[in-house]
Amino acid sequence: MIPFCLILGDSTAVGTAQALAAQGIRCEVHARVGAGSAEIERRVRGASAATVALIALGSNDAASPALPTNLLALRRRTTAVKVAWLAPYDLRASSIVTSIAARFGDTVIPLRAQPSRDGIHPVSYRPVAKSLRWGAVAPFRAGVAPAPIARATVLVMSSPLGS
Repeated sequence: MIPFCLILGDSTAVGTAQALAAQGIRCEVHARVGAGSAEIERRVRGASAATVALIALGSNDAASPALPTNLLALRRRTTAVKVAWLAPYDLRASSIVTSIAARFGDTVIPLRAQPSRDGIHPVSYRPVAKSLRWGAVAPFRAGVAPAPIARATVLVMSSPLGS
C-alpha cells in the first residue's frame, strides 16, 4: 500500500513528522537529526511513492556546493502528487530550496517565519505541520488527487506569538 505521506530530511523533517503524528497523521519518514542532503539523496533511492511529500533539507549543508544538485536529484525521484519543502533559516539554502520548488510548482514553507532559538529549528513544529494542511486533505486519503499546482506557492506562516 502506498503511504499517504512521505517525509525526507534532517532534524526539521523529524520535528515536523512528530508534530504531524500528534495530529494523527503518520507518514513514511526517511529523516535523521544531522542528515545532509547527500545522505538523504542516497538513502531514498528506493523510497515508496506517496500522495504528498515533504522535503526538509539544507540546514546541515547550507554551504555545500553540492546542495542544489542533491536536492534536484531527490526532487526528480519524488513522485508524490503534491510536494512541499521546508525552506531553512539559512538564506543561501532557503534560496536554493525555493528555486528548485519553483521549477516543479511545489509549495515552500519558510521556516524564517517561525521563531527560533538557534537559527536552525523552530521553537514549535506545530504551526509548521499545520501549514502543510495535510489533515484537511481528505480527498488524498480517498485516493483522489487534485490537479498539480502551476507554479510555486510560498506559504507565509504567522508567528504563534503574534509577532
